[in-house]
Amino acid sequence: MLGRIWLFREQSLRPSGYKHRCPMSDVNCLLEQLTHDAIAAARDGQWDRVIGLYDRRMTQLHLNPIAPGLTQALVKWDQWLIARVRDAQAAIQQNLLEIQDQRRKLEILKRQWGGSSTAQSRHLLTI
Repeated sequence: MLGRIWLFREQSLRPSGYKHRCPMSDVNCLLEQLTHDAIAAARDGQWDRVIGLYDRRMTQLHLNPIAPGLTQALVKWDQWLIARVRDAQAAIQQNLLEIQDQRRKLEILKRQWGGSSTAQSRHLLTI
């Protein structure tokens, strides 16, 4: 894979002692590329793509042996990705709580408007 473009450049996520050495077996290069693509997809919030890439990677892992140095790298990158998933879940949870609060406030307004005359309600809707 000459001229390979790295989608993943964060040095902090590369374990010490691991050096990318392609030509590894094609399977090892494929596993690494699938992981890098999944990380790039996670950065873009493309979680369905992340799942698809990890499904492909899991299939390859079950069928083929991998280089020991790559195993350490995959674990490190997986830990980074797990942290991003947790961040996304926390953000979604926060958004859901905010939506729930807004719905509660709308229900209160709806009940208040329901008790007033229709003329007054129409006036409030035009404001």
